[in-house]
Amino acid sequence: MMKAKDITTDNLRKLPAALAARGYAVFAPVRERSLVLFGEVRDGARMHLDEINTRKSIKEFFFPPTECILQYKRTENGFETQDPSAASRKTVIIGARGCDASSLAALDALFTWDYDDAFYLERRRNTTVVSIACSRADEACFCTSVGGSPHNLKGSDIVLSATGAGYMAEVLTEKGEQLVAAAGELFGDKPGQPKPYADVPKKFELEKVKPWLEKNFESSLWDEISYKCLACGVCTYLCPNCHCFDIQDEATRSGGVRAKNWDGCQFALFTKHTSGHNPRPTQGTRWRQRIEHKFRYYVDKFGCVSCVGCGRCIRHCPVNMNIADHLRRIAENDVRKT
Repeated sequence: MMKAKDITTDNLRKLPAALAARGYAVFAPVRERSLVLFGEVRDGARMHLDEINTRKSIKEFFFPPTECILQYKRTENGFETQDPSAASRKTVIIGARGCDASSLAALDALFTWDYDDAFYLERRRNTTVVSIACSRADEACFCTSVGGSPHNLKGSDIVLSATGAGYMAEVLTEKGEQLVAAAGELFGDKPGQPKPYADVPKKFELEKVKPWLEKNFESSLWDEISYKCLACGVCTYLCPNCHCFDIQDEATRSGGVRAKNWDGCQFALFTKHTSGHNPRPTQGTRWRQRIEHKFRYYVDKFGCVSCVGCGRCIRHCPVNMNIADHLRRIAENDVRKT
């Protein structure tokens, strides 16, 4: 289905207003003080498309930090429950990086595994992802080590690649075609030659990671590399693929809601039992779970790793934990013997 179009820089700036006029909610990277985050835009001049990556990923458009999944109230006859609507508005995300877009494949597998999550799937159906191929990278990026690339097509409906006059637009899906049709006056049929994509050297051999994990559950490496971890959870919250959640009731005498809230395997309370027992009592066992889940358990379950190499967990860790370096050591068997 791939079709190549072109869009000038000026027309790309006009795109949010054109789509908003046709009923879309448009989100793009915008600068908020020192941060670049996704925000709703109508004025394309606000779009900040040159950042290597936004602070937060596009995950929360599909799987928000908290959402109501049940409402209930007390009546004279007992309690009445009401399922909240899963309906969502038509949304376009402009300016996501390919690593974020590719994370959707792993999330799709999870949220359609043993149960179709209506809230997630409705947002997926109503959201069009327009990603931008990367012309720059930094030392935290490692997409090529986990099967990705700066010009990644997976998960996107349209991929933009910078050219001399604007962008080549690769239209990959039916949703992408519908978006182009909705603002056809802004797209042309003469795509230029893309500028060179970013150079992201491989940092480890992925195929060597899982075999080591299968044989070294009790390795002393886990305590060694997690020694300085603060258990703050920034790695799990910023990760496009992390998806752990808790379900809690928030109630008063007259009623309440049941909410699904993000949680994280790096928190001590994540696996603590009511009895007080915790099967992952140390930060080493919790960091082991993070690596094993992403690079072993997820592969066994869904056939793909649960990491896209976006580098957020490296870039924003307050104590400079570096998962790519940990994986290099694992792949090279550069670890202390147990």
